[in-house]
Amino acid sequence: MNKNKEWKVMDCEWSKRTSDFLSMTLAKDYTSVSYALQINGELAAADALGWQDQPGKIAATPQCTYNVASVSKIYCTAAVMILVQRGLVELDAPVVQYVPDFKMLDEDYKKITVRHLLNHASGLPGTQWKGFSVTALTERDYYQEVLDYLAISHLKAKPGEYSVYCNDGFTLAEIVVARVSGQRYSEFLRENITDPIGAGSTRTIENRNPENPLVHEKKKPAELLLVEGAGGLTTSMIDLCKFGQLFLTENPVLSEASKREMAKKQGVSFLPQDQKSPAYGLGWDTVDFRDPDFDLGEGVLRKGGNSFQFTSQLLVIPKYNAVLAISETHDCKIDVTQAALHILAQWLLDKQGISIYRRSQAIPQAVSETCCGTYLMPSAIVKIAMQGATAHFQETPLKAQAYPWETYLRYDGSRWIANEKVNYFFAEAQGDQYLMSEMNGQTYPVAMKAKSFKPLSDVWNQRLNQRYVVVNPSPEDLVIGEIMTGFSLQALPGFEGIMVASFSGRQGSDVYSGGFDGSFIPADENHGRGFLRTPCNGSRDLIDPYFFTQGEAELCEVASYRYQRTDTLPVYEGQGFAEQPQTFRLEQRFDGTLSVPEGRRLMVLDEDLNVVGDTLSEDQIQSATSGYLLLI
Repeated sequence: MNKNKEWKVMDCEWSKRTSDFLSMTLAKDYTSVSYALQINGELAAADALGWQDQPGKIAATPQCTYNVASVSKIYCTAAVMILVQRGLVELDAPVVQYVPDFKMLDEDYKKITVRHLLNHASGLPGTQWKGFSVTALTERDYYQEVLDYLAISHLKAKPGEYSVYCNDGFTLAEIVVARVSGQRYSEFLRENITDPIGAGSTRTIENRNPENPLVHEKKKPAELLLVEGAGGLTTSMIDLCKFGQLFLTENPVLSEASKREMAKKQGVSFLPQDQKSPAYGLGWDTVDFRDPDFDLGEGVLRKGGNSFQFTSQLLVIPKYNAVLAISETHDCKIDVTQAALHILAQWLLDKQGISIYRRSQAIPQAVSETCCGTYLMPSAIVKIAMQGATAHFQETPLKAQAYPWETYLRYDGSRWIANEKVNYFFAEAQGDQYLMSEMNGQTYPVAMKAKSFKPLSDVWNQRLNQRYVVVNPSPEDLVIGEIMTGFSLQALPGFEGIMVASFSGRQGSDVYSGGFDGSFIPADENHGRGFLRTPCNGSRDLIDPYFFTQGEAELCEVASYRYQRTDTLPVYEGQGFAEQPQTFRLEQRFDGTLSVPEGRRLMVLDEDLNVVGDTLSEDQIQSATSGYLLLI
């Protein structure tokens, strides 16, 4: 299937809504996640969120590749089965028949069969770590390194005694493919699997496709995996779905007999209570995957992968003729299986009217329309969104990246369940709507839904996007070093008449990790007032700013501090400490060496009013060329 046809078939608007919902679950400053869903052999949804190169600000696209690590084991198994189909390999033949220079300290190594390599019952040590993951390709004989490592190793179990996850087995299987075929493993895969299915992005590290750039996590170097059979493939999620489709339809790559063999329970365990090990297939983590939240049917195939930068998942679901593929950089901090299954469940509900939810109910549209939206707390802005049978709550600070508060809350028909101790619901009172929580059997209000007020006057509009920095701090005050160093004044997006004083502080502060966003409405041209009416904690610490002028300077009294608009501050020109606190604008280099008198304090803020230096907690102040200097 060519690229144009794939995207023509796909509902791009549905994918966009799904991505927006998924994005609410991602951690702050995440790098990237990509997913694809294929139904009945056609691409139903696909997207990539975040960055291919975060420091370089290069956005990720669905054509980017992700290191899917151990998902590569299914490709390796498929390669072996192709040789089985050709009569060149027998699953129950000893490995030494194909790799005669394979040796170990225990004579039982001669009893290891090809099947043992693929069902994790070989008894091999586990993983040869040297060369597992590298930053560059160098001249080396990796296969010889593996064989040398095994030659001085013992078996940890007799072959076939029990199954335990084993990378070494798939590295040996890779060597079997290369030796029997007479080709480099990467070329065998490309010629016999990926090219025939049109998966041009799916490659090993030695022949990556330059048209499909590899994602890397933050500033980490690109991760290259030498263990090609066990974990070395990089691929787009769309192309990973194409591979998964092989297991749902007749095709010239894998015979029906090969797929049946791979999908049998092949694992071994001596513990009768062990349900997971016996569910290993050939290559598959499980050939009978089940989830308590979803009706997936029988024979679901699952393979996961985890590298130093990525977590990935491939799911093949026969009941719905569906293939799911997803991969995230670790800094996304999501459950990739849960995320993928929710995408499938939402698609089936929206497109086919099929609910596969087991422990939750589809949220009625009227409920969703009433309850979704923006909610306000004294220091935070919260977005609530719902799809299918789930809801996400996300904190959305105006000056920082949004981050999840609660995710995948299950709707039971009246409440949204987080866990056995915590659930949420909504209530109306005196013309306002409130988010309510029940925790440990006690209910209380959490936040009030935002609504529009009278439009802002010209005077207030002129204050929007202005910055104000504290000018009356004291040397011993801890608060200004954490959350109240300054603020910018912004309108609450999507609502008339609501303003937000978005306070800055120390990056990474444990007090208000997303910053302090205090909302208010104008009382007159110079006074604002807090308007939240949420009992319990939901309207504590409201702000009532008062703006006034002194000479050319505009000042603001709020939250018990005095602030001055930054463009009216004096410029620092080498002044020393004075009797009263002084706040300056930096327009030239400050070298950080100014002597601080006993009992006094020096602070440096960046242009966003965040604390980057404070003698109250630091012995040495770094130089700065812009921002603000406080001599306290």
